[in-house]
Amino acid sequence: MGINDIIVYIVVFFLIIGAIDKIRGNRWGLGEQFTEGFKAMGPLTLAMVGIISLAPVIAHFLTPLITPVYGLIGADPATFANTILAIDMGGYALAKEMALTPEAEVFSWVFLGTTMGATVVFTIPVALGMIEKKDHPYFAKGILIGMITVPIGSLIGGIVGGLSIQMIIINLIPILLFSFVIGYGLWKHADKMITAFTLFGKVVEVVAILGLTVAIVETLTGIVIIPNMTPLSEGIQIVGQIVIFLAGAFPMVTFIQKALKKPLTKLGNMLSIDPTATAGLVASLAHSIPMLAILKDMEPKGKVINVAFTVSAAFVLGSHLGFVAGVEREMVFAMIVGKLISGLSAVMLAMLTFRTSQA
Repeated sequence: MGINDIIVYIVVFFLIIGAIDKIRGNRWGLGEQFTEGFKAMGPLTLAMVGIISLAPVIAHFLTPLITPVYGLIGADPATFANTILAIDMGGYALAKEMALTPEAEVFSWVFLGTTMGATVVFTIPVALGMIEKKDHPYFAKGILIGMITVPIGSLIGGIVGGLSIQMIIINLIPILLFSFVIGYGLWKHADKMITAFTLFGKVVEVVAILGLTVAIVETLTGIVIIPNMTPLSEGIQIVGQIVIFLAGAFPMVTFIQKALKKPLTKLGNMLSIDPTATAGLVASLAHSIPMLAILKDMEPKGKVINVAFTVSAAFVLGSHLGFVAGVEREMVFAMIVGKLISGLSAVMLAMLTFRTSQA
C-alpha cells in the first residue's frame, strides 16, 4: 500500500466517523462537516460542469493561439489554462484538451491549477469583494509573496510525483513571468487590477453557467446547440467523485483543528502572530473563505502571512484533495507536498520581509 492509498484510507475513516456522528446527532461536530461535504455538490456543479462540457470547444479556439507562443520556450499550452483557471473551474478540463504530453497535462492541473490558477480565478476576485479596503495593501503584498514561492512547491511536488525535472522547469518559465506581472500590478495599480480580476471572475462564472445550461438542454432534449461538447454525465461524475471525498476531508480538517489546538497555539507564538491569524492558517487548509472572513481581525503581519500561505496551501485538505484523489489518486501525496512547501515557503518569506522592514 502506497502513501497515496494511506491518505485516501485516512479520509475514508473520517467519512465513516462523520457518518456515525451524523446519525448520533452531531455530538462531535463531525456530522455537520460530513453533511457540508455533500452540500458542496451544488456549488461545484455550477463552477465545474459547464466548463468541462465546453472544454473541447474552448480548447479548439485557444490551442492554436497559445501553442505557438508557449512553443517558443518549449512550454506546454496546458500550463496557460491552469495559470488563470483553478482545476475545478476549467483548469483540469482544458489541460486534458490542450496538453501536448500526458506529463505536462498532469503537472499543469495538479500543481498550477491548485495554486496559481485557483488564486487568479477564485481567491483574488472573491477576496477583493470580501475584505476591507484598508486591507488591500496587505492582501497585495501577501499575494505577491505567495506567487513568488509557487515554483518552489511545484518543482518539488513534481519531482515527488515522478515527473521530469526538465519538463517542470521549462513549464515554470511562463509562471515566473506571469507572477511578476500580477505582483507588480497589484503593487502599483491595485484599483485597475481589482477591476480586471473581478471582471475575469465574472466572465468565467457566466461561461460556466451558459455551458451547463446548454449541456442540460442537449441532454434532456437531444437538441445540439453547440457541437462537440463533452457529455453532461462526465462532468457530473467528476463532481460526484470530489464530493464523496469531501464528505471525509471536511470532518478530518475539523478534527485536526480540535486535536491540535495547543500545538497550533505554540506555532502562532513562534510566528509572532495573534490567535486569529493562527486560526486563519488552519482554516485555509480546507478553504480560503473562512480565513478571508476573519482577515480584518488580524494584525498586519498575520494578514500578510495568511494571504501568502493561502495562494498555494488553500484547499490542500479540502476540494483540491478531493479532486486529485477522485481523478488521479497516485498524485495525491505529491500535490499535498507541493502545495504545503509553497505555502510554508511563503510564510517564511513573509516573516523575512517583516524582519527586514523592522530592521
